[in-house]
Amino acid sequence: MYSQGFLKVAAACPTARVGDVMFNVKQMLTMLQEATSKDPAIICFPELCITGYSVGDLVFQKYLYDDSLKAINYLLEHNPFAGVIIFGSFIIINDTIYNCGFVAQKNRVLGIVPKNFLPHTNEFYEARWFASGAIISKDVQSVELLGQKIPFGKIIFVNDTKEVSFGAEICADMWAPISPNERLYGNGAIIVFNASASPAHVGKRYKRQILTQSMSLKFNGAYVYVSNNASESSSEAVFSSHKLIAENGIIVAEDDDISLHSSIIYGDINILKLHFLRRNNCYYKSIQDSVRDPSISFVSFDLQRSDTFIFEKEIEKYPFVPKHIDDFEDIINIQAASIVKRLDYVGVTKTIIGVSGGLDSTLALLSLCYAYDRYQLKRQDIIAVRMPSKENSPTSNQNAQELVDKLGVTSLVIPIQEDVNRQLAILKHDLENKDTTYENVQARFRTYTLMNLANHHKGLVVGTSDMSEIALGWSTFNGDHMAMYGLNAGITKTVVIETVRFYKTIFPEVRKILDLIIDAPISPELSGSKQRTEDVIGKFAINDFILYHFLVDGDDAERISFLLTKAFQMDIKKAQAAVDNFNKRFYSQQYKRLTMPEGAKVLGISLSPRTELKLNGDIYRIKVEE
Repeated sequence: MYSQGFLKVAAACPTARVGDVMFNVKQMLTMLQEATSKDPAIICFPELCITGYSVGDLVFQKYLYDDSLKAINYLLEHNPFAGVIIFGSFIIINDTIYNCGFVAQKNRVLGIVPKNFLPHTNEFYEARWFASGAIISKDVQSVELLGQKIPFGKIIFVNDTKEVSFGAEICADMWAPISPNERLYGNGAIIVFNASASPAHVGKRYKRQILTQSMSLKFNGAYVYVSNNASESSSEAVFSSHKLIAENGIIVAEDDDISLHSSIIYGDINILKLHFLRRNNCYYKSIQDSVRDPSISFVSFDLQRSDTFIFEKEIEKYPFVPKHIDDFEDIINIQAASIVKRLDYVGVTKTIIGVSGGLDSTLALLSLCYAYDRYQLKRQDIIAVRMPSKENSPTSNQNAQELVDKLGVTSLVIPIQEDVNRQLAILKHDLENKDTTYENVQARFRTYTLMNLANHHKGLVVGTSDMSEIALGWSTFNGDHMAMYGLNAGITKTVVIETVRFYKTIFPEVRKILDLIIDAPISPELSGSKQRTEDVIGKFAINDFILYHFLVDGDDAERISFLLTKAFQMDIKKAQAAVDNFNKRFYSQQYKRLTMPEGAKVLGISLSPRTELKLNGDIYRIKVEE
């Protein structure tokens, strides 16, 4: 299955009988038949799965070799699977035996890849039976087998558009200090498959996890690993049945159950994301000369496209939101270190922050309190300023004041309505016309007041705008858009909500107030308490989802719209409208980001024009019609 840049793959571990090639092949055929309902594009079986890995000296016997070729031929003739299959067997060249991975599609072997590194220590004796394929691959590029001339050696398999490209290695190849996968990845393979036979012992599964995650992360690729079944176990070793599918350092599917029964796992590989990450990876660019290998051949395979894609796991609705407590601890510690470092550099201890009773100012205030406690500063040096106008709701004012009082910071209340009215009168603006000018006069006067307070108290104005608002331009230029340091600039709104929730465990004295703030509708309260931010710019959850897939995954409008239909059960027209709304706001508001305050990177991306997002302020986003 391949659709919208997603590829479904599988790692299959069949029950096996050592030396019983037809039994083994029929087990594989059964699994292939069952897999057709899931429709993976590529399925990988274990090392030497045709004969069984533990045949030992029987590999020297001609009958076993002949039987294995007959079994492979039977597999190809009866193959019910339209995609690519990878499986392990051996071949003989000039009376020398090579442990190989076969790559086949339908009734044809596309290529044979020999194992390079032969383990010969502890329970392994492979150098007794096999020769390394590293040297012969330089001289032999094809073999005559099964009535076919089959490419042999170092091979990368590619589809017609070159979107999907993969290589294969065998078991110990991935354990070698310099692995074949490095050259495969470096020369364009986006996925590497490993057909393995790996005994189980305490601690080894974690080593496999580390290796697969590390290799896929370094090369912005995917790695699919499958070990043979415990049914092959001897009296001296139990095989692991371990199956892993990793993408860019993340395990997307795994089964580590040591089992005597056939089992298979499926995983979805985000192919277009991996290509995007590589294009952005300066390290990948820099290794091209050192890994270029002219001995690698490129072999085509047929990749069937699907009209849609059935995901193995639900699409994550909140991709920015951390899933582990440790990550929230990182968030608050990054924020704490960043603001205290800035205070230390400037040589002051006081911070001035506008507190409205909303989520963003609440998080900034909590983070300041945490930072001051952690670095032994006085909370009284945090000056929390409420600047109420007639547009603020009594509930927001009350929540803000209770929060300030319970946290023990310095509280200032400066009503601004008279000053706002005076400014509107200067502009000859109708006080009843609650337009953009009416709203922005309030926002700018608040920032003006905070900046003057900072001079007066010799402190820094801490901005509260979050990354979602910055992305959408939801701020008043030179109003809440500006500060002396943007504490929340590295955190999206969906993460703001969950970080405030996390602070309930750190500051239990304000738990009830935080619940009220989290549950309240999000509003700037610049034209009345019934004003709703999400009515204007769209749901933050959806905008954060789009932001993530645009900047982190490099997805285009069509692909993001498709993902929205899956994650939020939206119809395609509403999804497209949401993406169009995001794009319009994101591109048109870049001019604000060009002058945004400094603020530490917290999540995997930043909108800072100084470090990451290099866009002009007058760039266009035009959809080209076909």
